[in-house]
Amino acid sequence: MSERSRLVGWDAALIAGIVMFLFLQVPGNYNLIIGLITVMILSNCVRNHITAYKLNGKIY
Repeated sequence: MSERSRLVGWDAALIAGIVMFLFLQVPGNYNLIIGLITVMILSNCVRNHITAYKLNGKIY
């Protein structure tokens, strides 16, 4: 898998997590779990984008 497709895949997972957190009505503490996982995906996306920028000088 190329670096660009990996970045796009993580970005798609981040968008899916945000959409799930905002629009999916789940019982109990599942919203908290979805929110924490979304934050973990966000931190991974930021780290991947910074690494890609350092290597290439551009993100995409």
